[in-house]
Amino acid sequence: MSWECKYLTETFCNKRKQECDPGANGCILQGRFCFPLKEKPKAEKKSK
Repeated sequence: MSWECKYLTETFCNKRKQECDPGANGCILQGRFCFPLKEKPKAEKKSK
C-alpha cells in the first residue's frame, strides 16, 4: 500500500514543521489509521 501526502517533502512534514511521523499530533492521518508497529514513548521513572 502506498499513499501521498500533500504536506510531505522528502521526509519533512510542512504542516507539522518537523520530520514525518505518521499518526502523530497534527498529522492528517491522526485518528484515521492505526499504526501497530509504531514505538510508543516509554514513561519516565519517577525518582523518590
